[in-house]
Amino acid sequence: MKEIESIVVASKNPAKVERYGKLLSQYTSQVVGLSDLGITDKPEENGETAEQNAEIKGKHYAQRTGMLVFSEDEALYVDFLPENQQPGVHVRRINGKDEVDDETLLSYWEQVVSAVPEEERAGKWHIAYCIAHPDGTIHTVSLDHPIMFFSPPSNVRIPGWPMSSLQGPSAFGKPHSELTQEERELADKRADEAIVKKLQELFNLER
Repeated sequence: MKEIESIVVASKNPAKVERYGKLLSQYTSQVVGLSDLGITDKPEENGETAEQNAEIKGKHYAQRTGMLVFSEDEALYVDFLPENQQPGVHVRRINGKDEVDDETLLSYWEQVVSAVPEEERAGKWHIAYCIAHPDGTIHTVSLDHPIMFFSPPSNVRIPGWPMSSLQGPSAFGKPHSELTQEERELADKRADEAIVKKLQELFNLER
């Protein structure tokens, strides 16, 4: 596959751009984020799946920049709730209503998880990855990260990410907020290895 001149990561988060920049380096000599291009607008992410929202972002920024865009989106699914009660892409909402603050969300999920038998407190983060071209061509792949839920939740809070006190990667048996630096690095390494395989699948579709 011919190397791509540059790829835009559809994010204003420097850490996310840096992370994906490393993973995308085998396909391009230059990775830039939205802030590098002075882009501040964003599309309305009104999809009902991670795939739909990733594609909405990818298409928007590909047309906006005239460049190849890499975008991603995530959704949460749990084994202990029926299909019509899954948070999906609306993780910040309760029962499909308006988004709530950290403490309200944490309190809601604490009640839900506490009523579930320990052996059934499982779920997954479903991540969609998309490559979008200015001409409207898109390719999308998905990846699942298995997780466990805990009750009571950890007292360790990460501002902006209340779910980290309630759930964590299945391999570590503790909430994400309680992972040591070494464990976080190991979790990130394993996640990156899985993402690299998905990127290979994604870019193979570009051939």
